[in-house]
Amino acid sequence: MQKERLVLGLTVVFGAMTALVLLLSVALVEPVLFFVALPLGAAAYMFWYQSSGRLRERVARTRPGARSTGDGRGGFGAGPRSGFESARGQQARAEWERRQRQQRQRQQQKRRRRAGVDPSPGLSRAEAYRRLGLDTDADEGEIKRAYRERIKEAHPDRGGDEAEFKRLTEAYETLTE
Repeated sequence: MQKERLVLGLTVVFGAMTALVLLLSVALVEPVLFFVALPLGAAAYMFWYQSSGRLRERVARTRPGARSTGDGRGGFGAGPRSGFESARGQQARAEWERRQRQQRQRQQQKRRRRAGVDPSPGLSRAEAYRRLGLDTDADEGEIKRAYRERIKEAHPDRGGDEAEFKRLTEAYETLTE
């Protein structure tokens, strides 16, 4: 909405400047001012064309792939339109996902260090299940429920043991990774 008002305002400003320069060129009989008014008029027209929505409609009509050529291609250099990414796009996406995983792992390690949990992978899954008082076939919902129940008693803010709190947190993180 704000962008549309801005473009409409630019349309009015450039239109007014065009009219003023044209009037001056006629009044002063200066052909140079007429040539100055031409680009101003062209800019005013383009701003009007964009603010009226006609530019958006034209782009939508002429966008490659909007009209089917029957061969599954969208236009010059567009390639197949069946949802495949280019090899370069797939590599870029894989690299981005790898960086995101690394960033999440670094954040988890920072949280563990702040909580005082040993970040070494020394805790086995079986031991983590035992710490939470669960069977080894417990699903994710049961793990979460057991963790929340046990953490209420062990949380240091509620008078619990800090070491037990850290042990439960380590077990939960081991099972949810």
